[in-house]
Amino acid sequence: MHRRTSLLSGLFALVVLGVAGQSWGDEGKLRITGYVQNQTGVFISRDKTSFETFDGYPYPTNHGDKFGKLSMLRNTLLLDADYRPLSWLRFKAVFRGVFGPPLSADAEAQTPNVPGGTKWAQKREDYVAEHFYNRAELREVYVDLRPESYLLFRIGRQLVGWGETGQYRLLDVVNPVDSTWHFGALESFEDQRIPLFMLRMVVDVPNAHGGVDIVYVPMIPYLDRSEDTVTVPLTLVGAWGLPISPRQGDASVSSSKIRNRVFEYPDRKHQNGRAGARWFGEIGPVTYSLIYFYGHQLSPPIPKYYVTGDFRGVDVTLDFPRQHQFGFSLQGVLPFPASTMLRAEMLFEPDRTHPCYSELKKPYKPPTPEDPTNIAQFLRKEKFTINYAVTIQQPLKVKFLNPREVFVLALQFYHSFIPTLKASSLEQCASNEGDCILEVPGFDSTLMRKHHFRLGGSLQTSYLRGMITPKFSFAWVFAANGFKEDFKDGGALISVGLDFALKNFKVGVALNEFLGKDPYYGMGFFRDRDEVNIKVRYQF
Repeated sequence: MHRRTSLLSGLFALVVLGVAGQSWGDEGKLRITGYVQNQTGVFISRDKTSFETFDGYPYPTNHGDKFGKLSMLRNTLLLDADYRPLSWLRFKAVFRGVFGPPLSADAEAQTPNVPGGTKWAQKREDYVAEHFYNRAELREVYVDLRPESYLLFRIGRQLVGWGETGQYRLLDVVNPVDSTWHFGALESFEDQRIPLFMLRMVVDVPNAHGGVDIVYVPMIPYLDRSEDTVTVPLTLVGAWGLPISPRQGDASVSSSKIRNRVFEYPDRKHQNGRAGARWFGEIGPVTYSLIYFYGHQLSPPIPKYYVTGDFRGVDVTLDFPRQHQFGFSLQGVLPFPASTMLRAEMLFEPDRTHPCYSELKKPYKPPTPEDPTNIAQFLRKEKFTINYAVTIQQPLKVKFLNPREVFVLALQFYHSFIPTLKASSLEQCASNEGDCILEVPGFDSTLMRKHHFRLGGSLQTSYLRGMITPKFSFAWVFAANGFKEDFKDGGALISVGLDFALKNFKVGVALNEFLGKDPYYGMGFFRDRDEVNIKVRYQF
């Protein structure tokens, strides 16, 4: 997702900075806002990496060694310009410049074209910083045309959020995300969404108490690069990416043997265009929406085939298949208890593509004496997948803790399942029994389970009229093939924070703790990423 500073972005920044200090009178046709921000984190986990040797290759049995290292050092300038010269015409532009130095934790990144080993550690750190931590971009630049009060056309680079249940992002299927600088659940999707050039039309239908929102992503060349149209694979970074995989039943495509990952990103051609529609409306006190979207599977990339034939290892090719998605959301206030907000979303993926256990591959081009190169094709399966989430938000009055303000309690439950999944063990997979699909490509010991659950919640209040805001949040993740199984091999995230606000300044301090019994399953992937994180923002 490398986005170099473009001439257009630089010119935009200069223009906005030049006019930001101007006074435009009370009418305020041109509005300039923005912020500067520093976010710094330090890893505090005491986990240590250990290895075992098999077939001449070292394989990790744990991961860690990050104590005292920077988890992030991200400096941001955001400028938001909104200009409405006429009642039916509006221009919007948002510039974001980000700078972050190389991090030693990114020495573990599995970057393309950079070999593994300590010899090349600095090159991997520099690669991640150049491609992800340093950028200047126009996150949004579009024009709104409103020829009638009920009709809106929006053309340009945009961010579209269709979801209702917050961090689970079930119906937010339009924009991909970039969560390379931090753990995704700890940052807003507004910051993580990757903008796309699209055509959008919103039509209000008062007689039906609703309206329709239609988007079309034409995938025009030169406006965006192909790699900017999918979610950033978390193997490409080290600080907040997936760790190097351990040895598994099939070690033929383990991280230590992969020489290069080749991503076949969607071509910028009209045949790869994406489109969808959302109907939104209300029935009495309940608001609802229905969505359909046809695009690409944004994450994870699916292994396609690998090429091998010499001592240097293998090249693995991955792509992003096409898929259909449709779903609905509901939101309303429950009559009891008082002021209880309920939100629900459900997303159906009738043709979601899953990677299979890597021993299950077929010859694509067998080696010959003249050409020892071996090309094998990975198997993959399409499975109907159902996802839903429910969020309940409840204000609470606890006078002895806070006599002036309420506490806000939010609880979230998420369930994803594959109704037709035939569960299997690694031994069965070696005999091609069961579906043998993987949760994470490249981690062959992590076979997909039929049910995935997440239970999360948060509690916060404020003191001194919003100047001090303590908050607590947690998430528990687990999976099973049946409802009677033991869930103790899941993992959890616990975050305790305190925010301070004084005029235009905001300061946030948080302690983030990851728990997981298995270092290569669920939240265990991040159990060496416990951190203290500080965010300082000046808004203008």
